[in-house]
Amino acid sequence: MGNAEHPLNGDVNWLLNRAWLGFGERKTAALEAVGVNIKEHFVMVALTTTPMAQLELSALVKIDKSVITATLDSLEAKGLVVRVRDLRDRRVRRPTLTPRGREICLRASEATEKVERELLERLDPGQRDVFLEVLRVYAFDEFVDTPEFSRNPRK
Repeated sequence: MGNAEHPLNGDVNWLLNRAWLGFGERKTAALEAVGVNIKEHFVMVALTTTPMAQLELSALVKIDKSVITATLDSLEAKGLVVRVRDLRDRRVRRPTLTPRGREICLRASEATEKVERELLERLDPGQRDVFLEVLRVYAFDEFVDTPEFSRNPRK
């Protein structure tokens, strides 16, 4: 069935979901080859910007604090992250990339950028720019307060 005949061809949520799943599937495969998953990659990229407390990291990448803990546990077990106690507040942990973590993050970013580039090349440059700008409007404006990735999706 062609896209014009498909009964959901005008349903924005369904279309976005299909695109999200497709991009995610390709990125997941690329990241598996490097040894990390998508959430681990999000966290590592965020940690390259500036040191921050674990709760600040959770808010920045929009991953629930229970999931961020499990994600950091996994990264720590792989030797990619260490969590250091904050000198001013011993209850606070500051995750930091290890040298190996920086290397893996770079490789993972290169792998995902290649996947995204290949997928976005299906669009002409003008479409690509508009597509990315529209996604940014929704991600950073309209849905900036949308709940985090969590163990239990909203019902």
